[in-house]
Amino acid sequence: MSLNQPFDGPFSSLYFRFQQYLQAQHANGRRTVLIIDEAQNLQPDALEALRMLSNINADKDQLLQLVLVGQPQLKDLLCSPHLVQFAQRISADFHLKALNLAEVAQYIDFRLSAVGARLPLFSREACDVVAHASSGIPRSINILCDTALVYGFANQTNRITREIVDEVIEHKKTFGVFAR
Repeated sequence: MSLNQPFDGPFSSLYFRFQQYLQAQHANGRRTVLIIDEAQNLQPDALEALRMLSNINADKDQLLQLVLVGQPQLKDLLCSPHLVQFAQRISADFHLKALNLAEVAQYIDFRLSAVGARLPLFSREACDVVAHASSGIPRSINILCDTALVYGFANQTNRITREIVDEVIEHKKTFGVFAR
């Protein structure tokens, strides 16, 4: 991710080039947003470097908007005493809660319709089992549903039932990474 910029040289040169890039984007009426996924894995020194990048501005305009996305451990990391200055710069934060039973079914139906499904492929009972087994966590829902769709395809069925999801869960407990 070099934004079509050279990425070799000492830090001071890279910082200066990045600052010029941000200023040029701003002059052209463009906003620069840096999105960092899995930010809970960043080391404190990397977060400090991001804080320094957030200092680049033009008058009262911030030239770089940072968006950190991560697991709940990110919040713990940002609350640590040595990151106080970084945390003070956070203007908005949001935590997604686990989905409830009804939301899991809606989530599954939405994701399937987004890729062209015309009818619900998961029975309500299957959705309930997914909701319980995933604790409403979208990543876990995705894993269970993806695997259930593979099992359904292998069984040549048009509908994912509770039994298929139960089989997926049992196999994941026995051979996979789901907690026993």
